[in-house]
Parts: sequence; structure tokens; C-alpha cells
Amino acid sequence: MPLSLDKIQQAAPELAPLAQKAITSLADIGLTGHKAKVALVLDYSGSMKNEYDRTKSMQKLAEKALVLATQFDDDGAIDVFLFDTTADHVGEITIDNYRGAIDRLRAGRHMGRTFYGKAVEEVRAYYGFAESQKKRGFFSRKPRATALPVAEPIFVIFLTDGAPNDEAQAKLQLSLASKQPIFFKFLSIGREEIPFLEKLDKMEGRFIDNANYQAVGSVDRLTDDKLFGILFEEYTDWLALARENGLVR
Repeated sequence: MPLSLDKIQQAAPELAPLAQKAITSLADIGLTGHKAKVALVLDYSGSMKNEYDRTKSMQKLAEKALVLATQFDDDGAIDVFLFDTTADHVGEITIDNYRGAIDRLRAGRHMGRTFYGKAVEEVRAYYGFAESQKKRGFFSRKPRATALPVAEPIFVIFLTDGAPNDEAQAKLQLSLASKQPIFFKFLSIGREEIPFLEKLDKMEGRFIDNANYQAVGSVDRLTDDKLFGILFEEYTDWLALARENGLVR
């Protein structure tokens, strides 16, 4: 069950109006009561510095993703991944700790290059759908085997401002993910669309179409209603295919 507006109002009153908009958007596409896990995958390459430091756009996007999670899952949390030259699951954001969360989760991390493939692989591994090649500490979380079909698919919001340095690996990882209950909503910011993301959106040879791409220009200039509309575009189509092909119950 989703978190109630009353509970959101008590824990995070500034998010309650946004939650109401998410509830309306979900009702409009017939997903009231739908359960899914929400992941936020953020580009942490050097060109993104302004979006973190000055405008705080990534914090604002995280809050919108969190509100979506409150309606998709009663734990009301999102998993956050950062990618640059490497990719990592850096933690979880909830309605109890969301204030300043992005700055807290990126503390001590150095900006690098742009490797989509590593980001997609890290998402797959974290949810138990890939064998990660990353060396992890003794007490770190190990990927678990996840049996199909699942009750809760994974809805991934993946934001970047440029093309990757690992195009072939990005294609491979997205293709592998197409056999798994993971939907990727690729968003790009900046003045121009990213042709490589257009290619990923339309890439042939996948088990099912598991991605959609939207160029949004600036997260800050999007109305909340517009952003939720963009996020849900093609998701219900993917969900039907995922159920039909035994990925989601």
C-alpha cells in the first residue's frame, strides 16, 4: 500500500502537495495501488557540477522521485546510484532523511567520466540480476538471486547530461536488462537531445523494449505535472510486456 497523505504530511509536510500530484498522475494512467521499487541513477561526471553545487537540481529531482516511491511502495524509499568513471549504490533516501540527502550521499566522491554501462550493470547487480565484477568489502551487500516473475518491478530514473564513454557496454547492459523486471526512464538535461540515448530507446534485439528517453532541458523548469507525465510515458506499455513475458506478476 502507498504511504497515506496524512503520513507524508506528518513526516514531510513540504512534500504533501507534490504527493497529491503524483497520486493524480497515477490515477490518470490506471496505476493507483501499483507496487514498484524506485531507483534514482545520477550522472556524477564533471560537467554535472553546477547541477549539484549551485542549482541543487539533483536534490530537487530526488525529492520528486521520493514522492513517486511513497505511492509505489509502503517503505517510501528510493535507492540512489551515482555513476561517473565507476558506479555505486550510495544509499537510500526516505521521507525521514531526504533533506540534504544528495549532498550527504555524494560526500567525498570525486567527479569522473561518463560510463552508462557500469551504471546499468550496478543497478542489475544490486537488485540481484547480474554478477557484479566490482570488488566489495567483506561486510558489503552481496547481490542476491532474484526469482522471476517478481511482484515489484524496478522503476529506474536515469539522468545524464551527455553521451557515455562506453557506448558498446551501455548497449550490452541494457540488452541484458531487457530480460529482467527493470524499466529505465532515461532523462537528459542540457540544450540539446543526446543522439545515443535516442539509439538506446529504439535499440533492436532486446527481449522486450525496456527503456524510454526524454530530453527535459532543465529539471528546474519542468512543472511537477509535466515531469510526472514524462516519467510515466511508456511505463504501462512496458509493464504489460513484462507481465506477458513472465518478468512481473
